Amino acid sequence: MPMEVAIEREVARIVKDALLAQFNGQFEIGPIDIEQKLDQAGDPYLHIRIVFDGDQTNLDPVWTSSLIGRIRPELIRLGVTNLPSKSFVAKSEWLALQR
Repeated sequence: MPMEVAIEREVARIVKDALLAQFNGQFEIGPIDIEQKLDQAGDPYLHIRIVFDGDQTNLDPVWTSSLIGRIRPELIRLGVTNLPSKSFVAKSEWLALQR
């Protein structure tokens, strides 16, 4: 069942706000692509694709690996109970994927 556009936008906003608060202008963030997928068992999950522009070495791996745990309470309040996954995509790669 597809997620409502308004909920997708709110998930993207939550993710972006968390990233901007942590990295304080070190990166340009966006777009943030939200896609509902099915895992190998057929269970739904969200894939959050985060497009960024900036020096990737500044992406703190300890912080980024815990991003889902940090935003999960807000997602649950929205009614998003499926466990999300995330990936970071450099803007240059994203642009190439869009062609």
